[in-house]
This record gives sequence, C-alpha cells and structure tokens, in this order.
Amino acid sequence: MLEAKKSVFCEKIFAIYNKNLIRRKFHALNVRGLENLQNQSIPFLIYANHSSWWDGLAAFQICYFLQLDSFIMMEEKQLKNLQFFRRLGAFSIIRENPREAFESVEYAVNLLKSNSRKTVWIFPQGNILPNDLRPLNFFKGLSHIVKKVKNCAVVPLAFRYEFLGTFKPEIFVSVAEPIFFSPETINDKNMLTEIFVSNLTKTLDKLKKDFVSKNLTNFQNII
Repeated sequence: MLEAKKSVFCEKIFAIYNKNLIRRKFHALNVRGLENLQNQSIPFLIYANHSSWWDGLAAFQICYFLQLDSFIMMEEKQLKNLQFFRRLGAFSIIRENPREAFESVEYAVNLLKSNSRKTVWIFPQGNILPNDLRPLNFFKGLSHIVKKVKNCAVVPLAFRYEFLGTFKPEIFVSVAEPIFFSPETINDKNMLTEIFVSNLTKTLDKLKKDFVSKNLTNFQNII
C-alpha cells in the first residue's frame, strides 16, 4: 500500500490552490453541522457518500477550515496518478485484494490509535455512485476499523451538488452527530455496517428533503 507522507507546508500551499479552485467551479461550499467536528477528545472516523470526484477536495477544505489532522483512504490506482495527495494525508487501498485491504485497514487503525486528534475519512461505497441510489452498499472496512480502534467517534457525512439559482452549482455538506463507540458498545461487524448504512441514509435523505424544501438556513459557506 501507499502510505501518507503528510507535509504541513504542502497542506498550506494546496489549501490556497484548492480554495481558489472550488471558488472557480462552485458558487459556494455550504456546510451544516461543523460543531459536530469540533471539541475533539477522541479520534474522528468520518464516512461519507461518494457521488463526485470533488468529494475529496471538499473534504480537504472542511478539515483545513477546522484545522483537523486528517487522513483519507483512496483507491491505489487513483493515488498512483495523484502522488501529491499523499502529502495531504491520502493513503491507498486495493479493495479487490483482501491482503492489501487488510493492510490499509490496519494502517487506518494505527493512525486513529496514535493520537486522539487524528481524523480519518473513508468512502465505504468504494466507487462514485449516484447520490440518490438506494440501498447504500458498504464494504466492511469501516466496521473493521471501528472494532479495532474501539474508542472513536464515527461521523456520518453527506455530500450533495445542486444548482440554486446561480450560474455555478453549489456544494452542500451535512455533518451528522457523531456516534461514540467504546469496547462495551462494539457489536458484530454486520450489525455495525447496518447501523452505519442506516445513519448515512438518514443523513442523505434529510439533506435532499431540506434542499427540496429550501430549508437551508443552517448552512455556512466556508469558501
């Protein structure tokens, strides 16, 4: 696997480029629930739907805005073509190879165990899929990580890309309340996966409902 090689300098330089890039392509990056990613006392494991190539860049911008020490899991074939992202905290996974996938899961576990201020992002659907496709299907990596870390906050996060009366589209992000897991509350992996699927589905559906009803007052534009 390809490990992350984070560089504070590279993050600062990329943050300027990334913010300008998003501003050129989108009218706004609107985020609701930023308070759910603050006051970090145990590591965050953020899992999200994956409906666009822009998800990773929006994730970086959110973490840089909040000054989170974040890492993100990427398909190895993509990361090989975007090696610079390793400097921003990206590490690889090959889901089709169980041994390689296990190594990536262990790497994520070690990151989260190493420091309570760490944050790891994972897209458990594995591929870019339509935003409203149901049911959601997850790979088991997310549950494996939670069971091994034992003490962590698991945060469902929903992305949505929409036009709202402007020439450029807008990004809408809804950060749900964290689910806290400790050794006493860990269940079997299949049950955990069902919980994670259910919570992200609810977060996605609420975001869609709020957009359709134009209930958008609690969003903050972070670009």
